[in-house]
Parts: sequence; C-alpha cells; structure tokens
Amino acid sequence: MQQSLKALLERLLAHEIDFVLIGGFAAAVHGSTLVTQDIDICTAITEDGVAKLRNALKDLHPWHRMNPTAKLSFIEHPADIRGINNIYLKTDFGVLDILSQVSPAGDFAAIKSRSIEIPLYGHRCRVISIEDLIRVKEAMNRPKDQLAVQELKLIQQRTKV
Repeated sequence: MQQSLKALLERLLAHEIDFVLIGGFAAAVHGSTLVTQDIDICTAITEDGVAKLRNALKDLHPWHRMNPTAKLSFIEHPADIRGINNIYLKTDFGVLDILSQVSPAGDFAAIKSRSIEIPLYGHRCRVISIEDLIRVKEAMNRPKDQLAVQELKLIQQRTKV
C-alpha cells in the first residue's frame, strides 16, 4: 500500500487516540516547509492506550521496525507493556513513532499541558507548542533538526504580536 501520512494521522484522530503531534509533521503545522517521512506522536503508553492504538492500526499491518529481521506484529507484541517508553512502527500507511516523553520538553502530560489544539481533517488535534518543538529540535542536534530550528524561530518571530 502507498505511504500516506495524512491517512495515518486521520486514523489516529478518528479513533480518538489521546496524543500530541510532535516532530516534522508538527513543524509543518506551525508553518515549516521541511518535508517529513513519518508521524511522531507523544502519548502515555498505558494498557488502554496501547489497546486503542492496536485497534486503530490493526488493518494497517503494524510491525516493530527497530528489529526488521524479526518483523514482530504490534498487534501481538509486546504482550506486556510495562517499562515500554517508545514504540517504533512501520504500517501500510507509513512510519509511526510513539514516544512517552521527549527530552527536554518532558513527558506526555507536560507536553500536552503546553500544546495547542487545532482543527485538522475534521477533528481536534493537539500539537506540540512551537517553543517546545524548538527546544526538542535544538537538543537533537542533527543537521535536519538545525534547519528546522532556524525556520521555526523565524516563524515564531513573525507570529509574535
């Protein structure tokens, strides 16, 4: 199936997953022109939350991409989520990274408390604040993130009243 990050994000929203959009797609929401190849979300990784994610993604053949030789299905693995902080998936619609905390912005509750809410694809979507996104991208210190920081800071300056 062809990659469709828009359809993947719509799926999460339609299934009422409690998350904050972070990463490149969030940068695009804030006005960045940089292209992203995945969806990054921050959420609390709980039994109920994982069950909802599994239900939302079940027909998209989600599998854990960090161990491609094993090709473990997210629908069955892990059976026990205790101690799991991040889940990195590949689906029929594209890559989905699920993080419970993002340094230096904090855990899901902290990021959500500072996030903005926007209408997106007929739903309400929480997006990481531009301030938190800049801090996260600065800490990543990869060339693509440094480009994003420069652009996001310009956007931030233009939108300040």
